[in-house]
Amino acid sequence: MKHIADHVSGRDNNFNLIRFLAAGTVVFAHSFIVATGDRFAGPLVAATGHDLGYHAVNVFFVASGFLIAGSWNGTPSLPVFLSARLLRLWPALLLCSALVTLAVGPALTALPLHDYLHDRGTWEFVPRVASLIGASSTLPGVATTLATDPAVDAPLWTLKYEVLCYLALATFGLCGGFSTPRRFWLWMVPIMLVLAASSLLPIAHDVTHPFDHIIRFGLCFGLGTIAFYAAARIPLTAWGIVAAFAAALLLRDTIFYEFSLCLLTAYATIWAALVPSAFLRNFNRIGDYSYGLYIYAYPIQQLLTQRIPRLTPLMLFALTMPVALALATLSWHWLERPCLARKRDLAVWLQGLRRVSSNP
Repeated sequence: MKHIADHVSGRDNNFNLIRFLAAGTVVFAHSFIVATGDRFAGPLVAATGHDLGYHAVNVFFVASGFLIAGSWNGTPSLPVFLSARLLRLWPALLLCSALVTLAVGPALTALPLHDYLHDRGTWEFVPRVASLIGASSTLPGVATTLATDPAVDAPLWTLKYEVLCYLALATFGLCGGFSTPRRFWLWMVPIMLVLAASSLLPIAHDVTHPFDHIIRFGLCFGLGTIAFYAAARIPLTAWGIVAAFAAALLLRDTIFYEFSLCLLTAYATIWAALVPSAFLRNFNRIGDYSYGLYIYAYPIQQLLTQRIPRLTPLMLFALTMPVALALATLSWHWLERPCLARKRDLAVWLQGLRRVSSNP
């Protein structure tokens, strides 16, 4: 029986494709929400209790847990780690929020253009989004199609939890959590037990509450991290997915259901990223468009629903994807990849700051 480690071969995997499909799934799920104005519209809600976007975001966190653990294991340096994370998230986020402010906002606002441009909230939008705390902010006079969520770019709310997971893993690594197997399990097991136990609480089943977000994203990210660290011990087979799926079905109406969903998502994501090969690996040559697709699609959907009334969810998805993908492609090739190419330079600069601060 093959284990996860038997399928790990550097960057030769399907994680790039998995993240792209997850981003596209989020866009598909949001097409139902934006077109209908109903947060609970869309496929899989009746079957699983959650829409497709919920499951797709969980996939992102599992993949991040696996890949970021690998990144730290390859170079356990805080400046290198921070530079890679900063350049991966913020350049594209800043450009996207600026374009939303200057292009989407004027098209959606009910205010006269002069009032919109002179409103303080307009120019506070980019720094609020960049802080991640206000990533789900709105713009003056802009009314979205979803009355319960006025955010112009709603998916950005997950980014702060992504960063929290990054910081947790860096702290774990700096404290020696990855130094020996004994220390890893001595610390990781209690952390995961607390998260798993917390997932049994009723408040952890409220998808609108921050507690739910911390628990489920922490579980997904942690399971991805464990999959990387214990790769030589965890079998990876299609039957494992069947078993995890059967367990989730059996636990559907119990307090263990949410945890079983995280386990199923984690195992299936790692299997899909590492086992299928052949032509699928060619996707790696194209580029990593998942992040751009994730952050650009929602404002485009808002704009389309205002300009073209009575769009069905499928029509909205079909119109959104080409535009969002074009922007994601430009973002990757002209901004994200060039910025990531400078991560070593930023790491050296951060290392210099660290030395200066430690030697006043």
